Amino acid sequence: MVAGLNLLVSIWKYTFPTDDSVGGAVPTGTVVYSNVQARIQAEKPTMALLEQGLETPTMFTAVLHPGTLVIEHNYEVQVTAPVISTYYNEHFRVIGMQHTSVYADDPRGFVLLTLRRSERAHGIQ
Repeated sequence: MVAGLNLLVSIWKYTFPTDDSVGGAVPTGTVVYSNVQARIQAEKPTMALLEQGLETPTMFTAVLHPGTLVIEHNYEVQVTAPVISTYYNEHFRVIGMQHTSVYADDPRGFVLLTLRRSERAHGIQ
């Protein structure tokens, strides 16, 4: 594992191909990447975000390695290891991403993500 990265995560892409019996969307998820090395840390909420009405003022920054990952907005990051992590099995939605300025296949490359916690409305379905 790269120095400083202390988690393994899976990257999910969700689509909404069908509706349920009452017309609600039924999300279908596909794991795009698994066992990706990462580090996630919480960021302080800024007054500008709170004034804009962000419902979840807690935002997170994630560093993922390698830098060759292709991640899009609204993908979800799920922490899969270690079990003792504070964020174990939590889902975070990608709201921003940046790649390093080195070549994609450079071993020093990484992806920097801005995340917010993703909450399930109906976790039993």
